[in-house]
Amino acid sequence: MEDIIIWGAGKASLKRYEWALFAGYRIVLFIDNNPDLWGKKLNNILITSPEALKAYNCPILTSDAHFDEISAQLDKMGYTGDRISFRQFRKEAVCRKDVRIDLCNVKIGDNVSFVFDSYFSEMNWGGTEEWSCMVANAIAGLGVQTYMICGMNDKFDSFTNNCMHFAKEDEISMIKKMAQKIAECLPCVFVSYSSIALYAARIVKTIFPDKITLITVAHGDNSYFYPQLKLWSDRIDKIVCISKKIYTVFQEQYGLTDDILIYKPNPIRLPKGFGKRTFNDNILQIGFAARLEKMLKRTHLLPEIIDACMFKKLDIRFNIAGEGQCLDFLKNYVSRNHLEDRVHILGWISPTDMAGVWAKQDIYLNVSESEGMSLSMLEAMACGCVPVVTDVSGVDDVIHNGENGFVVPVDRLIEIADKIEAINNDRELMHKVGIYNMNLIKEKFDVSDYAKWMLDNFDQWGGN
Repeated sequence: MEDIIIWGAGKASLKRYEWALFAGYRIVLFIDNNPDLWGKKLNNILITSPEALKAYNCPILTSDAHFDEISAQLDKMGYTGDRISFRQFRKEAVCRKDVRIDLCNVKIGDNVSFVFDSYFSEMNWGGTEEWSCMVANAIAGLGVQTYMICGMNDKFDSFTNNCMHFAKEDEISMIKKMAQKIAECLPCVFVSYSSIALYAARIVKTIFPDKITLITVAHGDNSYFYPQLKLWSDRIDKIVCISKKIYTVFQEQYGLTDDILIYKPNPIRLPKGFGKRTFNDNILQIGFAARLEKMLKRTHLLPEIIDACMFKKLDIRFNIAGEGQCLDFLKNYVSRNHLEDRVHILGWISPTDMAGVWAKQDIYLNVSESEGMSLSMLEAMACGCVPVVTDVSGVDDVIHNGENGFVVPVDRLIEIADKIEAINNDRELMHKVGIYNMNLIKEKFDVSDYAKWMLDNFDQWGGN
């Protein structure tokens, strides 16, 4: 067993202690700057001062928040041993041969399966969940077995098969259970958005390196995905970037190359009766569908756009689908301003029913400050809607501003009302754009084609 020292002796250190044991290390000391703790023990291991490090040269495991501060103190002391943050350590821990897990009784099958990571501890439902179910179903339609790793949200069971539900518990216990289930699906392609399930899948790859391919999908253009997937880039096989912007940021800001990156835009399920469309020549219908949240989605700003359109005296209707923290706020806004005939709050609508909603809309509206590549945007365009959106990731991949949609700067949201007015005044153009968008989505974003691409690129075992 290798030795390791843990810096810190508070409650948070117990989690680092548990992970070090799980990774197969021997914890020799706890180090803390607080003299009141020196000489005491934590889990029968001595807590002592930094001065004790003079007798050691083994790795030191630190907290993420104080890594730089502790490293500076160690440098000043002349300590030459490695130091590792907890975030980095957890990733490296699941790559160790000494990790404490027993998968020796796993029976490996003959046929490949695809395992989708859509684990969320909460009951939310968004683009990642919808994407996972949609792609899993398309791959299953090609005769390939698929599985879904998810939390306790039973919505998954309505949209895809073979859901493996995991109740929230401590990380290590959950990882062990997930690893066992993933190993039972070998050989497999594991498709992750980088939840805790990725740690479990990496353990399986450490034990069965030739029986699992690890793919992560960069679903978002935000401060979580870039550093997280950069961290994992040396321990996975490929990162699928769902927009040009995400692909470029990984290259230019994080130094990743085509050895690990793949650019592949999001797909969608083409609606039933595709290509049939009746356009509204009277009241203009504007559709909005998203998590009704302030952060990123900015749905609390919708009233500003609605008010601007009302000021222009446009004969339009807003149809808002979704659930979240802004739902009551929007309902109250409608009631307070007596806009029931102008603004319809639809609540949560099943993904399988959204095509019916988009078929009745003329405009797809998005006010986000950040996206990956909006599935709602693609679905709405497939139904003939004209997108009016903020300039976020995924927009440039499919919209040419002023030609098949309108794009406004993220910080100039009120300009959306001007774009809506322009569409309202040129119905002939609206019809032409709607037909163009339907054909565009069919040609480039059909999930059936995407499923074939997944098999061609990631099934190294040659299919069934």
